[in-house]
Amino acid sequence: MIIAGFALAFFTLPTLPQPAFSLPEYPSSGEPGKPVLESAFVSGDLTREVHSATAVELNNGDIRLFWYGGKREGSKDTSIYSRVLSSNSWSGITEIMTRQTVATDTHRYIRKLGNPVALVKGDELWLFFVTVSVGGWAGSSLNLAVSADHGQSWGPVKRLISSPFLNISTLVRNQPLLTDNGDVILPAYHEFLGKFSELLQLDSSGNVINKYRISHGREAIQPALLPVSSEHAIAFMRNTSANHPGKLWFSHSREQLDDWAPLVPLTLPNPDSAATLVQLDSPDELLMVFNNHPSERDDITLGYRPTETAEWQLIHQFEDLKDGEKIHNPFSYPFLLKTTSGDFHLFYTWKRKHIKHVYFNHAALQEMLFTSGAGS
Repeated sequence: MIIAGFALAFFTLPTLPQPAFSLPEYPSSGEPGKPVLESAFVSGDLTREVHSATAVELNNGDIRLFWYGGKREGSKDTSIYSRVLSSNSWSGITEIMTRQTVATDTHRYIRKLGNPVALVKGDELWLFFVTVSVGGWAGSSLNLAVSADHGQSWGPVKRLISSPFLNISTLVRNQPLLTDNGDVILPAYHEFLGKFSELLQLDSSGNVINKYRISHGREAIQPALLPVSSEHAIAFMRNTSANHPGKLWFSHSREQLDDWAPLVPLTLPNPDSAATLVQLDSPDELLMVFNNHPSERDDITLGYRPTETAEWQLIHQFEDLKDGEKIHNPFSYPFLLKTTSGDFHLFYTWKRKHIKHVYFNHAALQEMLFTSGAGS
């Protein structure tokens, strides 16, 4: 009866006006000059394994990076870590979320932490992340912490009410969007009683006020959401389908945000893995970082699509597993950040031992496009 009542209340949320996206600017020119492409490991050696990096550009232009680490994925010593890139110099590493902190704030037993996702909202920095009390990731819950000082300190952790089924199995991976009235549209996905993608709409207090289903069944998770107008968006999703594997899924919203076109596969291969995308000079000109293989995460590749109707083109490869190496999922979970200056910061999991950071400027991107023939 309790579950039924909760589900009834959740599925009878009040009808809200269609949210309108606050469209980003699309800077691409950057500073003219010499192409720069450089990389480094940035997660230190605090934990044996690290995973799921994400980053934001703060209001002062600094880049704040987040990831989680522990003895292994899902171990009881996992914490969320962070550091800041300021004036080309990295700060020290800070452990910002622990199992004990979250348990104290939410009054729940917490077994493990994972998948941070960050958003700059006005003068605040919002951090969403996943926790599990019992079982695997399918038993996860979604949490929110807010910082008023660019992530130096955090307010109490709040457990979000995001699912009618015991409030479990909501996960996040990709960047949220803002609406023109200050609400947050958070891409999310589920792994219990199906594997599907959806959007959560949160108000300025961090309460879930609406949900929009993108996919159904057991085929698509970890949506990467991009606005193409104030009312419409596109989504690229990790393919978990047993019947149509080896490709990323794509969909677009139609008349309303709760009305999405059926999933279609991209021509590019992908091995049931996360992808990350940014927009360049227009909503339809895209960069995507992904694993370019139908079954293995042995590379990290940059793809380019100039227009909505154009084919994807491969313009650069950041990683390629050496011949003879046998490593399970060596390169995964890329996150690409485009700054207001038009430059790029890429972060990804490197052999589960490090978070690797690749910086490249606009001139380097132009060189990649020219060398690959995509810019001709």
